[in-house]
Amino acid sequence: MVKIVVRVLALALVLVGIVLAIVYRAQIDPRAIVNAIANNPLSPVIFIGLQIAASLLFVPRTVLGIAAGLLFGLAWGFVWAIIGAMAGAAAGFAFVRWMGVAGTLDTSPGVGKLVERAEQGGWRAVAIARLIPGPPHSVINTLLALTNLSWRDYLLGSLIGMAPITFVQVDIGASGGAVFQGHGGWIVGCVLLAVALAVSFMIKRVARRG
Repeated sequence: MVKIVVRVLALALVLVGIVLAIVYRAQIDPRAIVNAIANNPLSPVIFIGLQIAASLLFVPRTVLGIAAGLLFGLAWGFVWAIIGAMAGAAAGFAFVRWMGVAGTLDTSPGVGKLVERAEQGGWRAVAIARLIPGPPHSVINTLLALTNLSWRDYLLGSLIGMAPITFVQVDIGASGGAVFQGHGGWIVGCVLLAVALAVSFMIKRVARRG
């Protein structure tokens, strides 16, 4: 009984957070994040915490990726962004699994067989799901948690699938920061952006063949 009450309260808290994130979505942008934590010596830790919160509250990951580039530059921005993205993915997956609904999609009429096929694909299926443009990061976390995928396949596939788009997002932020400061980094940024997109498509094709 206590466990049920705790889960209901936790779910209610997350739902309230999602509503607040929707209401104040106009204030959630890369510049606002930079202004809030740029001068804090613990900004990397705070940034990762924001990534986890964003994952649970369905805040677009693009906002955090661009903010990482503005805050830390391309190299360190990618490091902190991918660590935060993985932490957020793990948190979202763990929360749904903790609610006790793992495997729900496997028994759902109409989609159960499709889900079982995806599970047989393991990490490759997760990577492809991450690479498909459109579905929000948090939605994918939730849907994958409703299957019987293992933690290993989920984390490995998430890392491989999220790395290219995370790089692109951070690069946009880093290139934008260079432009704002009057530097000519935008040319390099555009080249890196094209390379990252090409890598994304290559990973997607390899995963499908596997």
